[in-house]
Amino acid sequence: RMAEIRYPIQVVRGVPVIAAPAVLDSRSANVLRTTLLRLAATGHVTVVLDMSATTTCDAAGCAELGRAYQHAAAEGGDLRLVGAAALTHLAGNGVIPRYPTVADAVAETPAVRIVPFGPVDKLRVARSSTARQRPVPLPAG
Repeated sequence: RMAEIRYPIQVVRGVPVIAAPAVLDSRSANVLRTTLLRLAATGHVTVVLDMSATTTCDAAGCAELGRAYQHAAAEGGDLRLVGAAALTHLAGNGVIPRYPTVADAVAETPAVRIVPFGPVDKLRVARSSTARQRPVPLPAG
């Protein structure tokens, strides 16, 4: 059994930033998939993939990026690429958001899925809110 490969992840402004390898091929794409799925399982639906050091992205790597983007979008999140020069040859690569720097990529939206609370007991809420209603004094102006 080979040692498990992992990509470095750092959290910047609440957004996980994965440092992609120099070569994104079928083997590294499998590791990327596992990494992205683990992050999604913990509620991180927006992820930045820093491809600044990536020089090659083959068909398997590109296909995995497409699947990761579709999965993130379906969950209400985003996959954001930084420095994705290795992808300039792809047709239609403008679908996945690309940013010049990690700072630009993390500057937009929250990275954690907002999960609504379960149903609220309306009768209980109505009773507790009427018992607490008191006039609030306004400051003299």
